[in-house]
Amino acid sequence: MGKLFTICLVMAFLAACQVAPHRATEAMEVKKIRVNDTELAYVEEGSGETIIFVHGASGDWRTWEGLRPFIAEKYHYVALSRRYHYPNDSSGDGKDYSVLQHAEDVAAFIRALNVGKVHLVGGSYGGRVVTYVALKHPELLRSLVVSDPAVIAPLTDGGKAALADYQRDVGKSAAAARAGDVRQAAILLFNAVQDDPTAFENAPPVIQERFLANAKTLPMMFAGAPPPPVTCEELASLKVPVLVMRGQLTRNNFALGDEMLLSCLPKGAELAVVPNGRHMWYPVNPRAGADAILAFIAKH
Repeated sequence: MGKLFTICLVMAFLAACQVAPHRATEAMEVKKIRVNDTELAYVEEGSGETIIFVHGASGDWRTWEGLRPFIAEKYHYVALSRRYHYPNDSSGDGKDYSVLQHAEDVAAFIRALNVGKVHLVGGSYGGRVVTYVALKHPELLRSLVVSDPAVIAPLTDGGKAALADYQRDVGKSAAAARAGDVRQAAILLFNAVQDDPTAFENAPPVIQERFLANAKTLPMMFAGAPPPPVTCEELASLKVPVLVMRGQLTRNNFALGDEMLLSCLPKGAELAVVPNGRHMWYPVNPRAGADAILAFIAKH
């Protein structure tokens, strides 16, 4: 009887220690919050301090799905879709599509969640968005994580040349968007940011589908009003801890821009390089990216 009781205790302990499996993407409950005259879709999982993830161009809340299982084990994971992005309403004229408008939407979203200060993560275009949130609304944040945000241009000759090469490639995507071929615009943009003319055709079908699902936003993005330039002095005045991220193989214009950003940020800003990743490292090495974010947030 005593031996059986011991076995039962051990089995109960092991059962209690098992981590509940995370939901599949298809099983996630997509919720909505209305802010600034639009509804923003989002998903959430986990508990504790809140970490909000903001996607880049032609993305949506699913952009960060690879990181969700690792983040949600320790924190309250939230990923939103910016206005016009899947599955949000896309019937507007797009005149309200801009970095500043998205930043105000994110700030309003944080307030509407009513979870107090948050850790805010943004990649690429989303990295620019969250940088403006940090500059304009620092009272909402515990920390800031930006991946290749391109908020300030490199000043070296090599950096300027790398940026010009990148802008030529992105210009092909913009031209396709203006011509009404949003599918081709999305493919060309994917290849440009990944610095590989075959990147899209070699991407997993699920990544292709998600990118194409938001291709209709590209004409709005390219036509959107550019935000006011961010100065080195403004970046130096940021009042929240900052982690800058990039893929190990990210395109030179991003890597050199990240170096310029780090030189401007306050002392203590950190850099994390995701092994084997390019500009969009999130589906390639999500565990390493999540570990870097978790290690940084644990300090703040």
